[in-house]
Amino acid sequence: MIAPSLLGESLALQLTSQENNLEIILDKKDINGLPKLILFCLEDVELSSSIKIEILKLKERWDQSPILIVIPKNIKLSSHDLMTFGSEGVIQDPTFELLRDTINILLGGGRVFKINNETNYNADSIHNSYGLGHWLLTSGLSQINKDIHMIDHVIEKESINTFYLFILIGRKRELLTAKRLIIWLWGPLEVLIESPFKNTSNENINLINKYSTDITIKDSSSNELWNVIYKRVRERLNDDLTNSTDELVALYSLNKSKRTNLLRTLLQEFSIIISNLDSKNIRDKGFDAIIQSITSELRANTLRNFINSYDRLQKNGVDVLISDFLVHNAELGVLDDELPSIDLIINPILNNKPILIDGEYLSIEDPRSIIQLETFILNWIFRTAEIVSEEIISSCSQWPELRKYFLNKELLSTRELERKRNHINTNNQLQNLFKKPVRLYESKRLYFTVKNKKIEKIVILEPRDDELKKLDWSQRQIAFIIELRDALAPQVQAIIQYLGDLIVLILTKVIGRSIGLIGRGIAQGMGRNLSKG
Repeated sequence: MIAPSLLGESLALQLTSQENNLEIILDKKDINGLPKLILFCLEDVELSSSIKIEILKLKERWDQSPILIVIPKNIKLSSHDLMTFGSEGVIQDPTFELLRDTINILLGGGRVFKINNETNYNADSIHNSYGLGHWLLTSGLSQINKDIHMIDHVIEKESINTFYLFILIGRKRELLTAKRLIIWLWGPLEVLIESPFKNTSNENINLINKYSTDITIKDSSSNELWNVIYKRVRERLNDDLTNSTDELVALYSLNKSKRTNLLRTLLQEFSIIISNLDSKNIRDKGFDAIIQSITSELRANTLRNFINSYDRLQKNGVDVLISDFLVHNAELGVLDDELPSIDLIINPILNNKPILIDGEYLSIEDPRSIIQLETFILNWIFRTAEIVSEEIISSCSQWPELRKYFLNKELLSTRELERKRNHINTNNQLQNLFKKPVRLYESKRLYFTVKNKKIEKIVILEPRDDELKKLDWSQRQIAFIIELRDALAPQVQAIIQYLGDLIVLILTKVIGRSIGLIGRGIAQGMGRNLSKG
């Protein structure tokens, strides 16, 4: 354990008292062999570069030992910076139970990242938590540590009397016993690591364990990695999401319950695909071709499963199963060209392949890889849900009774529904003819993700030259116009600047001087007496 003396000794005593099989070493001189885990407790985290250097040195010395970093509640670094430290775990302001469980997970080969830069703490409760217990703990341990340090300094002297040495060793044993007693009485971990007061009242619950980045990987198996990603994506979709984009018009034409069920069902269908591919042990085949071959089946299963498969409505006087009508009426083979390769999602999960992020290949167990895969899956879900929603709206246009079942109230009117359909079609044409070629030429890809219970758009730069070559003639003309504009812009700018300089020259040197001469002549003819006066 690398920690300040007071914190390190207190944590060591508490951990060893709860876990008898743990042996904690506070001085590296006492280490024999390879440590099973390095616990790095930081009091202040401001410069990430210095922490990275320390971790790099630890990795060079004990490359097989996982590193767990414990940070305080108040930090000046983002969660992204903390995840770049290169450690196997980072936990912020933990309780004793969380710290103990995290140590066990890392000893078992897992990883834990629990970071929150914006925790909902109550300042009054934090102030109230430091009462008599905190004062007795800090003052008592401070005095005991000072006496133990003096005793150790005297014992190190070789000229000390043997009888006096025995007295000092006994005194040191008494001080250590008193130290354990004080910690047992007044020293919970929540006081040592700035944790707020736990109010048992349901009215004022502080969200202590609500981390903005909460990733726990118990092992490196494909099933465990997918379970972690699946859980994170499901938590994002459980909320009532607000659409903060100008896209996904069809999806948000559905009423709230159907929209939520559709998103969750797509996640379940994607999970089934992962399980089936893993069970078939398809490791070397291209996943894009496999997904394209089962796209229609996937969307058909989604239409059957996101509503009650036994729900019926009257159509021309006959009871018709809604799910069957949707499946037979929908065009399920439509592909979204803006979707990235599905290999970017499935290949790392099933084959444990590294992921390229910001010019660096990261293992699948890295928290940044987990977050990127989560973004890819959310993007796939929203884009697929938009296509399915467009087919549902088309079915509602043909079967008016479906409008109350699927759509928002304002779309019950035929006029409003047709206006919405026209808006969706126009937007799709605009995307296909203009926006898509521009994004391809600029090597940009549009993703949909969830942040703070809102669906947001993010643009990621990636090479898209192969897709640009596959555009039809009309789409390539848009890219050609942009290229022509970029090519002609410097020349046009130079011509305009030259013309501007020429106009300035004419106005100042020619016309201006001529006007000046005329004005001077008039002044001499009329204003000489005036100037003298």
